[in-house]
Amino acid sequence: MADLLISRVAPGVTAVSSVDPFDKLAIYRIDRAHWQYTPEQPGIYLLYGVNADGKLTVYIGMSTTNMRSRIRSHHIDPGKNWFGVLFAVPVASALLCPAIEAELIGQVTEAGVVDVIANEAAERRHRNAEDVHIEPAVEQIRDGLQLVLGSDIFTPGDIADVQTTDPPLARMVPLAREYRGRAAESRARNANDPSDATHGYVGAQVQAWGRFEAEDPDKRFRVLAGSEWRKPVLNPEATTYDRQVEVGETQDQLVATGVLDPATMTFPHDHIFENLTLATRVVSGKAQYSGAYQWQLLQNPSE
Repeated sequence: MADLLISRVAPGVTAVSSVDPFDKLAIYRIDRAHWQYTPEQPGIYLLYGVNADGKLTVYIGMSTTNMRSRIRSHHIDPGKNWFGVLFAVPVASALLCPAIEAELIGQVTEAGVVDVIANEAAERRHRNAEDVHIEPAVEQIRDGLQLVLGSDIFTPGDIADVQTTDPPLARMVPLAREYRGRAAESRARNANDPSDATHGYVGAQVQAWGRFEAEDPDKRFRVLAGSEWRKPVLNPEATTYDRQVEVGETQDQLVATGVLDPATMTFPHDHIFENLTLATRVVSGKAQYSGAYQWQLLQNPSE
């Protein structure tokens, strides 16, 4: 295998590529909290971590269109986010992805070194297909993954070479952040977006910006100065009336402490909320709104 170049893409994201100009292999090692850096390309991905029983576990999947969308829709979920790190491998020919995925799943399963989560897509039918030639690609991806993993999960333990491996990843705390509906897709920045904002509010009637205080799963969310807010509409006949009253009371408390300015209907200063949904209800004035649907990631300038 050719020499590899390791480069830092962003905090928690490392790219490993071949120095051979004719070798297009690239593997991205991405901490779970930074899954948004998964390439928006066809390819194979491997999730790596510790399951509920404390066993080292992998899941191998693929996308013939966009790996980031696949990760977002299938794995960024409180019930599925056991993994600590993911490895993404872009594949130039999307038609090869099902066969490569099936072969890698087969090899890891047969080796029995780690637990393998069953792939619901049942891509086993693509294994040993005679109409595609994937052996060189599989070998290259397998060797590259072994290097970045620091262990051989493709060779049965009783015949694998003795080697030093990294200690198993500690079980991760479940993710606190999800993005749904219109917020599921990140958006391009515009001239009005503050440079220190990572999120923009979704909704035409309110302009607001914010950012989380620390890496996931920290839930604290900072609404930035200059963000707008709206008072709740109180309808005693509505089923949400009591909750709307609570939102109004919360806003009144924040007005009294100078967090909200009722004259301009803005935040004169940054304010940190305990979680995204509480920030959403104060900004929107709507008790039924959830943070997962109302705050959209802002794209980095390079994206």
